Amino acid sequence: MRPLADSFLPKILLKMENLRLILGYFIFLIVAELSSGIMHDLTVIVPPGRRECFHQTMKTGFNLEFEFQVLEGGDLDINFILRSPTNKALATEARKQDGIYSFNLQETGDYLMCFDNSFSRISEKIVYFDLALDYEDDGESDVPKWMDAVANRNEEVEITMEEIQTSLDIVSDNMRKSQTHQRQWRNIEFRDRYLSERNFERVNFWSLVNTIVMLVTLLIQVIMIRSLFGNTTKVRT
Repeated sequence: MRPLADSFLPKILLKMENLRLILGYFIFLIVAELSSGIMHDLTVIVPPGRRECFHQTMKTGFNLEFEFQVLEGGDLDINFILRSPTNKALATEARKQDGIYSFNLQETGDYLMCFDNSFSRISEKIVYFDLALDYEDDGESDVPKWMDAVANRNEEVEITMEEIQTSLDIVSDNMRKSQTHQRQWRNIEFRDRYLSERNFERVNFWSLVNTIVMLVTLLIQVIMIRSLFGNTTKVRT
C-alpha cells in the first residue's frame, strides 16, 4: 500500500498546486475587471435660462456609455450636447427627456457634456446622468507569464485559462448590463413618482380652488337673497 500511496501523492499535490494557481489567477482577473473601468453618476440642478457643463478626461481605446434623464421640472425636457477634445459634436439633442449613447473613443483629452436650459424662463430642471468607461483589449497583457507554464502542465485540470477568461467576460458584461437596467428603472420610477406627486398636487390645488369658488358663490347668493327680503317699505297711515 505504501508504494501505491507514494505514486499518487505527487499527482495529488500537483493538482492542488494547479488549483491554487488557477484560483489566484481567477482573483487576479476579477480585480483587473473591476479596475479596468470608470463609472460616474451625478444628479444636477440646471436653473432656468442657464447652461451647465461638465468635463471628463478620457483616452483613446475606451468605450464610453453615457445616459441622461430629466427627473423634474417643466415638461421634463432639456438640450444636450457632447463634444470631443477637438470640439467635434458627438451627440446633439434638443428638448429631450432622456438619451442613451455609446461611443468608441478615438481621441484623448477632455470631453465636454452640457445641459442647456436656456429656453426655459421659469422651471429649473433636475437631471440625472451617468457615464461608464470600459477599456477593451485582447486580454494578453492581463495574463502573467507564469500562467503559461501553469497552463502547459495543467493537462489533468479540465478547466482552462481561456474558459475562465471567457466566463469572466460574460459575467462582467452581464453585470454591466444589469447595472444599466437598474439605473434606468430607478430613474423611470423616480420620474413616475414625481409626475404622480405633481398630478396629486394639481388635483388638490384645483379642488381647493373649486371649493372656494363654490363657497364664495353660495355666500353671494345668500347675501343677494337676504337683501331681497330685507328691503321692507313703511306704510303711512
